[in-house]
Amino acid sequence: MTAMSQNGPPPTVDDGPTTALLDITSTALRDVLDVARLDRHANFFSLGGNSLLAVRVAGRLSRALGRRVPPTAVLDHPTAQALAGHLAVVPDPAAPGAPGAPAPGDTPGTTTGSTADAHRYPLSAAQRRVWLLHEVDPDRLDHLVTVSFEVTGSFDPIVARTAWLRVAGRHEALRTRFEAPDQDGAEPHQVVEHESLTEWSFLDTVRLPEAVRSRVVEERVRLLHRTPLPLRVGPLCRVALLRTAPSRFRLELVVHHILCDGWSLTILVADFLAAYRRVTTGEPEPGPRPHRFADHVRWERETESSRWPGLADRVARRFEDRPEPLPLPVDPVPVDEHADGDDVSVPLPGALGALVARAGTEGGHTRLTLALAALAVLLRRVSGADDLVVAVPVAGRVRAEDEGTVGLFVNTALARMRLDGVRDAHGLVALARKEVAEVLDCQTYPFDQLVSRLGAPRDGTRMPLARVSLAVQDFADAPPPDPALGFRWAERDPAERQSKMDLAFSLTGGGNGIEGQALTVTYRPSLFRRPTVLAWAEQYLLALGHVARAVTGGAS
Repeated sequence: MTAMSQNGPPPTVDDGPTTALLDITSTALRDVLDVARLDRHANFFSLGGNSLLAVRVAGRLSRALGRRVPPTAVLDHPTAQALAGHLAVVPDPAAPGAPGAPAPGDTPGTTTGSTADAHRYPLSAAQRRVWLLHEVDPDRLDHLVTVSFEVTGSFDPIVARTAWLRVAGRHEALRTRFEAPDQDGAEPHQVVEHESLTEWSFLDTVRLPEAVRSRVVEERVRLLHRTPLPLRVGPLCRVALLRTAPSRFRLELVVHHILCDGWSLTILVADFLAAYRRVTTGEPEPGPRPHRFADHVRWERETESSRWPGLADRVARRFEDRPEPLPLPVDPVPVDEHADGDDVSVPLPGALGALVARAGTEGGHTRLTLALAALAVLLRRVSGADDLVVAVPVAGRVRAEDEGTVGLFVNTALARMRLDGVRDAHGLVALARKEVAEVLDCQTYPFDQLVSRLGAPRDGTRMPLARVSLAVQDFADAPPPDPALGFRWAERDPAERQSKMDLAFSLTGGGNGIEGQALTVTYRPSLFRRPTVLAWAEQYLLALGHVARAVTGGAS
């Protein structure tokens, strides 16, 4: 990885290209960081930059320049001036014959070929993996993406249902079902219907006795979260509104993962609130989004997949000599595989969140880099291993037009932390930074293809190649309801009921500033006891603090 170059002028280049590139890099950084004015020497990290925002900046630069710009270019050159200088002299990866170059006539952010049928089109690489797992076990529950709200105030069930139907009209994912191949060798397809495929239900429990009401509500929610969604006929989305008091409701949303990832949920919730407001005020709807998930699938198949053979060789070399599965200390007990999931959540103290933010600003490190370094400390301590493979969910939204689209973009990449020879926290963070760069640059390479390339055994109940995962949520949560709507809500976090990882660490709340950050560890109750996992979560936060202090000049 190249050294960061924000402390000096970029290499000398012609004035024309430098001026033009400076305008392009400044515009991309200003738009993504959402600042009105941007000094050309302003630091990306000081302005709140993170790995996810680096991907978004790189996507805009790729479209503007007609060539692929990797996210690491933004992370390693975190000012508009330094980034423009770097892009002026770096070889164009889209030049004919360059490794990983798009096919002739294709550039990132564009699609070529005939227009796909608007109502029937193939699955994306991420969707194919979910489809295959669903075919093996249609009753699995880890593919149900859920969100739950406690709503108080003047919340109108009729307006809410109308608003949701309008959201479904804007986003094809909420009108999609899946068809199996009609012959050997054919692919499954997704079919977009004209009408919403959402199952909407409303239950008023106010007249029930309090004890009965509580049992009815909890049983209804339990069934909602534990009932599989049928891919072929739908609906693949369920919304349940339960009135529990004259001005109190439970709002439950369940969507199949093949349609939706965490980023998509944020889009849907924000659009629902906007549609609710428009219904109450009589404002017209903005209409369907011009960019559809089908456009992403076509781009992936016709353009981005041209990079995959090169990425396959690159990733395979890193993991061909991978270690045996991580020897975690377990305490096995019999648990039904469809109920083998639970989680613990620990809020990040404000001081720790501020320390991590300072480490990012001063050291130019993303939260993902610091989080991975801290996880390596914990895993080394509890397992005794010094060669660690960690699964890292990645957003997969490398183009600007994908940012507002509902669909399954998320992919899984692998990070490998080889700790032999690492002597201090600075060396550990440097190793983590190198691995994060690999993760970001290879984030579109389908995990399923990596599993096949490495010949790893598949198990429908758990993810291959890694027992532990690390997710860092750097996108902002959906905004709360506008007070003018007359209601407010608080999100509930339903516990996981089936986990495909032995341990899944997730840092959330990073897109909303220092406050509200939390660490959630999802685990298999068949392998670990809850007090053990809670202790590991607390030890992880201690390790994160040590790592952050080390890179800000404190003791390691």
